[in-house]
Amino acid sequence: MMKLATAVISAGILISTVSLGHAQIPATGIQDNKSSAVTSRTTDTIRLAQSSTVQKTNNSQVKDLLKNQNKADANAGTVSIMTIRNIGGPFMVAAHNLSTLLDAGEQFEEMRIIPIIARGKVQNLWDILYLRGVDVGFVQTDILEYLKDDPRYDSIRNRIRYITLMFPEEVHVVARKEIKSLQDLEGKTVSINAKGTGSSVVGTLLFRRLGINAKLINEDTSRAIAKMKKGEIHAHFNVLGKPARPVVRIKKEDGLHLLPIPYSDAVQDVYLPSKFTSEDYPNLVPEGVEIPTIAAGNVLAVFNWPKSHERYQKVAKFVDAFFSKFELLKQPGFHPKWKEVNLAAQVPGWTRFQPAQEWLDKNPRVIPTPSSASQLKDEFSRFLSESGISAEIANTKEMNILFEKFLQWRSTRPVAQTQQ
Repeated sequence: MMKLATAVISAGILISTVSLGHAQIPATGIQDNKSSAVTSRTTDTIRLAQSSTVQKTNNSQVKDLLKNQNKADANAGTVSIMTIRNIGGPFMVAAHNLSTLLDAGEQFEEMRIIPIIARGKVQNLWDILYLRGVDVGFVQTDILEYLKDDPRYDSIRNRIRYITLMFPEEVHVVARKEIKSLQDLEGKTVSINAKGTGSSVVGTLLFRRLGINAKLINEDTSRAIAKMKKGEIHAHFNVLGKPARPVVRIKKEDGLHLLPIPYSDAVQDVYLPSKFTSEDYPNLVPEGVEIPTIAAGNVLAVFNWPKSHERYQKVAKFVDAFFSKFELLKQPGFHPKWKEVNLAAQVPGWTRFQPAQEWLDKNPRVIPTPSSASQLKDEFSRFLSESGISAEIANTKEMNILFEKFLQWRSTRPVAQTQQ
């Protein structure tokens, strides 16, 4: 009885051995039709069996992977966050931290945070309002003031809400050495960073309020610094938490420096006071010197969905998970700026997302205990000092405005620092 023994490929020639009883007849490249037919049918049978086995294995794996999983489950807990394009910056890291902390479920069907790299915090507002699939995003608090003359202003205010106040970011105005103040930029070419960024809002709004007529252009930081060195532009705006990597990289011999931004009446209702020291930028600030500047507030914003909408319920679920685990974000392994966030801090001119407010109402323990009158007075004095303002020169109306800004400034400080 004929049996197929083996088949191998050697030097491009099929070598097979056909067994007839105990005798073996080698057949090289020339095989009779019957032997070829037997070999072909047997090989096809083996391949078919192997294919069937692989298919069954793959089907089994797919079934295991998709067990108890469907399209609705996969999307129910997914929340997208518009960040900014500063890779490695505080807000990109913050979004990643939220993903690390909140992602839950065997296939992340319970909660999944998806950070999205965005053009900037102005574009984030438009994306929250109009782009499909966007749930929340980081937006500067000055954007509503910036849009006050926009015919869509009332509509935008009604459709946007904030979940929590985030950490502020300092305004860096890097300029050529011959530029000594913001007023020196009258008629000069100034980059307010790329279009759609928070820096472009601050630059436009600041010059508008100070009455400085500069030629404003849009350039990203790397190109702007290169053009400043060549004398093609005179200054560049960058809103980033200090120390900002692009500013740290500037060398003493580059002929650039940081311009001071006094905390004047023109900015007090929109921005917070801050400063730069040699610890922040040793190449640009001499030891023992403080350069005053301002800081822009930021919020985690959301579309004002109707309560019956599934997107409202999804973001409400995110808020509950985020707020409930918030204290864990202050532990080592997460960005240190989380320690500056006070969930209960209010933002003038903005309305909080209802589920966030309801969570705070049910959990009053997260609201810092009010300081004694003397402690509050000491903190207010420190705020005025850091702002470069003398209490004697402020009238009652100005003092009330300053005190409101102080409360906002205080809410951004670490709790341990405000309760010493």
